[in-house]
Amino acid sequence: MLMLGTGAGLFGLTNSNEFQVEQGGPPSVAFLAAGPDATYALTAAGALWLRPAGGGWREAHPRPVAAEAWSLAADPKLPGRLYIGVSPAMLHLSNDGGTSWKACESIRTIPGYDTWTFPPPPHIPHIRSIAADPLVPGAVYIGVEEGGVYRSEDEGETWASLNQGLDWDVHTILPAAQPGRLFATTGVGFHRSDDAGRSWRHITAGMDRRYTIPLVASGSDGSRVLTAAAATPPPGWRANGTANAAIFASADAGEHWTQAAEGLPARFDSMVRWLLSDAGRIFAISGKDVYTCLEGDFRWTALQTPNAGLTAAEVIPSPPA
Repeated sequence: MLMLGTGAGLFGLTNSNEFQVEQGGPPSVAFLAAGPDATYALTAAGALWLRPAGGGWREAHPRPVAAEAWSLAADPKLPGRLYIGVSPAMLHLSNDGGTSWKACESIRTIPGYDTWTFPPPPHIPHIRSIAADPLVPGAVYIGVEEGGVYRSEDEGETWASLNQGLDWDVHTILPAAQPGRLFATTGVGFHRSDDAGRSWRHITAGMDRRYTIPLVASGSDGSRVLTAAAATPPPGWRANGTANAAIFASADAGEHWTQAAEGLPARFDSMVRWLLSDAGRIFAISGKDVYTCLEGDFRWTALQTPNAGLTAAEVIPSPPA
């Protein structure tokens, strides 16, 4: 089920393609994550809420981290394993569904940590993307804006740098279903690794825009890939009054790209922030607008959305009837 977070709470997509408010949920939502046994929401005030499978929403922790949160993720195979990425760049980890947390202090010892940055003043980097390794239980990837991609197999005690050929302005890191294959979006476009991150290729054939953010892969081997790209970085959006963004699709793991256009605006003025896959459907979310299509059939239709600013989106297990 597609769930949307807003400043006024949560909304879930029903079988009739309508969004219905989640009763008893958090008052506001900044981030959403789906685990194997619970759904999690981080509020604008920094509180962590959870909804166990078969249960109702409750507050799990009033403020798990003091620093500014930039990302929230749950390991889809390890019950209770949660991550929060913050600014300045640090990863916080929980093994008990958010009751207790530890900071992965070893991140500060990664070679080059002191050179990580962020374009707007005061140039403080953050962990923007977190992805559990689908093939190695407990392993995790982080994407630092701006600082590159790193992987840990030991709960953040040590980190491997995976940045040969990769632009370090990383927005999304996504491990594919095929062993050894990784995808990443950056400030200069799409990147793919076929050797577990030891090297990367910058692939933009068919794209006429370069500032890529969201990323989703589908199909049995993850070879169907979609991303969205803007014509410029965010300062240009403000100066031009538009992100001038478009969605691009690839059927061969990013080797070639085609703009998805049928049923979509000629350009997205608000950046497409999320691309999500659920039960054979793809969702694209820009501003207050949500579009959907069938996997591999890019004829998009618009859904009626809540009259509220969308701040988070996630595909979660449907609650029991």
